[in-house]
Amino acid sequence: MVNFVLVGLYVLSAQPSRLWHFGSFEADLETGELRKHGRRCHLQEKPFKVLAVLLEQRGRLVSREVLRQQLWPKETFVDFENGLNTAVSKLREVLSDSPEDHRYIETLPRRGYRFVAEVQELGLPPSYRRSELDIQQKRIEPDIVVVEIAGRFTLGRDCQQIEWLLAALLSEGERKIIFDISGVTHIDSTGVGIIVVCSGKVMKAGGELLVAGAKGISEEVLKLAKLDTLLRLYPTVTAATDKCRASIL
Repeated sequence: MVNFVLVGLYVLSAQPSRLWHFGSFEADLETGELRKHGRRCHLQEKPFKVLAVLLEQRGRLVSREVLRQQLWPKETFVDFENGLNTAVSKLREVLSDSPEDHRYIETLPRRGYRFVAEVQELGLPPSYRRSELDIQQKRIEPDIVVVEIAGRFTLGRDCQQIEWLLAALLSEGERKIIFDISGVTHIDSTGVGIIVVCSGKVMKAGGELLVAGAKGISEEVLKLAKLDTLLRLYPTVTAATDKCRASIL
C-alpha cells in the first residue's frame, strides 16, 4: 500500500519561486532549468519533468503510473515504458547518478522511483502559511482504502496531491476507495472538480469511488454542483464501507 501523507506542509501565500537545491545542483521548476555550480545543464523537457515530480515528492515513492500521467496526457499514444526509461536514464546521466550506486534517484523495481538526497528550497519569501489541506490514508478492510481529507478543499497545489495519491493507489491495484471529507471546512469548484475527475479515473479502472461525511457548507456546495446526481454521497464512512462490502460479496 502506498505511503502518502500530507500533514502540516508549508505552502506560500503567493506563487513560489520553486527553486530547489540538492548536491551541487539547482533546479528551477518555473523555468525548467537545471544548473550545476551555477552553469546551466542541458536537460530535455521529459527528463526535467521527471526530476520536478521527484523533487516535489522527495522521500516518497513515485509510481511509474503517476509519472506517466504527469508526462504523457491520456490522449497521447507513446511507448510509455521505453519513454520513461529513456527520460530517467538521461536524467541520471546529467546528475552523474546510477541505479546501482545512487546518490539522488533510487529505483524501486517494478514500482517506481524515489528522490533520496537532501533537498533545500531556496528563495522563499518571509510570508508563508501552513497548508490548509491535510490528506491521510488508511486501510479499514483488506480491499477498502479510506482517504481522509480535512481543511480547505480549494484551488491550490495541495489539491493536485489528491490526484497523485489516487493514481498511486490505482497503480497498486486498489479499486474500492472512500473519500472521507467529514473534516473539510470549505470546498470550491476546484475541489468538486477533483472529486469528479477522481471518480471517473476509478470507474475507468473498474473500481468505485465513494464520498462520505459531507456536512454543513461542504454538503451544500456538493448538492448545488449536483454532485449527488453523478455519485451517491454517504453520511458516514461506515455507511460507505457497508456499501463497499455489499458490492464485494
